[in-house]
Amino acid sequence: MRGRLPEGHPLRARLRPGHLALGARHALIRAELRPLLAAWARGGIPALLFKGFALAEFEYATPGERFYGDVDVLLPADPAAVTRAVHLALAQGWRSDGQHARPGRWTHESAHLYSPGGHTRLDVHRFVAAWAVGRQDRVLALTRAVWAGARLVDWEGVPVWRPDPRDAVVVNLALGRQWGGDLGSLKPADYPDMRRLIARHGLTAQTLEARARELGATHTWAAFRGVCDPLRGQFALEALATRPALQRAVWQDGLRPGAVLWQSRWKVLPRRLRWLPALLPDVLAARAAVRAGGDPRRHLAGWTLPRPVRLLPLDTLEDVLGGVSWLTRLLYPRQSRVGTCVPRAYATYRALRRLGHPAVFVSGVARSGPKVQGHAWIEDARGTLDAYGEPLSRERFPEVFRYPDG
Repeated sequence: MRGRLPEGHPLRARLRPGHLALGARHALIRAELRPLLAAWARGGIPALLFKGFALAEFEYATPGERFYGDVDVLLPADPAAVTRAVHLALAQGWRSDGQHARPGRWTHESAHLYSPGGHTRLDVHRFVAAWAVGRQDRVLALTRAVWAGARLVDWEGVPVWRPDPRDAVVVNLALGRQWGGDLGSLKPADYPDMRRLIARHGLTAQTLEARARELGATHTWAAFRGVCDPLRGQFALEALATRPALQRAVWQDGLRPGAVLWQSRWKVLPRRLRWLPALLPDVLAARAAVRAGGDPRRHLAGWTLPRPVRLLPLDTLEDVLGGVSWLTRLLYPRQSRVGTCVPRAYATYRALRRLGHPAVFVSGVARSGPKVQGHAWIEDARGTLDAYGEPLSRERFPEVFRYPDG
């Protein structure tokens, strides 16, 4: 907002601290990311930067104008290239959650990497749109088309690939929202992103429509323009109003993203169900702790058993986190996810510690005007847990305490 207000507007001064904070955060992430991408380039691994970080770095006037969470990079889908890229990252002190070693479990992402300083989470993609199970032909064709149109740019001495501006709009915005896991839900940044790309690269409605037609996304693009189009000043953010039309257009283009999502859920269902009886005592103990109240560290200390630390396999970790989440929702059906953050974090901590995994309970708080909102989540000794499903908790809620501390 600050970048769009005229000079002298009273809100510019009030928004300046937030603008500077976002710029400083971007500088930290940039400093961590560049050496890794340089190492990949020396190793012959092409890397295409796209989505939030790339927009903040390459498209906006200042990086503080575009918030983002993780950094998204597209690498070749070849498992050998991904393995080599991850090994180069590990040699530089980055860590992986282990997904890279399980090609059979890859979706549209093949790896998750975390920087040594803890500021950067890097999502390594093999496809430009989300995919879980079933046929891959459409996302493969789409990914090849993006690579074919990409441009190699010199990023101050580091060679990186950037998508064609048309693909940054049609693929990363329209198709990313409708063909991927968002299933027709827009994000607040979609409108300013699209406006910025159109203005900087001289894109027209005709060139974007032609690109969508080339990609087999005519209906998807038309529906997206109906709810997000800076050329006509059109933007509708309400998911309940926009989702039906956006999803219907995807089916008209021959895709079934909702069906793919449910296929992926059914795939893990038998495995998760087997875990539920073992996790129920942890969830019930968490409910009792919430009712008892008091300092959370008193309850956490009782669950921190003196047993050898062993990192759980990725499959087991995902099942435990997912199972606790399911049971927590069943016990608190009328509360929002934020409203159940403490019992969920308690139960997850207890379950992981009982199994020997080095879980860490983190409590944070955010202030919005006169209101203060607390939050709790779980990490482990290596940092953020992808399977916990809250990658931005650190950014949104400054830490108050963690247990164990250190």
